[in-house]
Amino acid sequence: MKSEKVTINLSAVELAQIDFLVDKGLYVNRSDFIRLATRKLTEEHQKEIEKFVDTSDESSWVSFGALTDSLVWTLGAASISADFIKDVLQADKRLDIRVIGVLIVKKDVDPEQFRQALKRCKVFGKINAEPEIKAIIEEFNQ
Repeated sequence: MKSEKVTINLSAVELAQIDFLVDKGLYVNRSDFIRLATRKLTEEHQKEIEKFVDTSDESSWVSFGALTDSLVWTLGAASISADFIKDVLQADKRLDIRVIGVLIVKKDVDPEQFRQALKRCKVFGKINAEPEIKAIIEEFNQ
């Protein structure tokens, strides 16, 4: 998966400690240290992540191949096409989208149909979509 650049603020002491550990050969570089620390903490908080995408409280949920109800969730990448949105609207369903990772809304998706198909949308991560679709997602993502 492609990595993203982030900027963080650390105190001089925190940075010096990281540099010391890198110098001792425990980590390849600062990025290696921060990546591993992030991985460790996300593993520690795995239960909170699982609660976000937990579907046990829903009667059924959407698999991108079979529309059965309104919950769409993913831990990773999800892609939504115009055909999928049309299927949702024809079935008189509304989408509750929960994504930790990347949500891709294809260019063929009509913004107004997308808005009509949404009940809720919460994305933690990156959104790849046309500007109009991104604006709709931001409205629902609050």
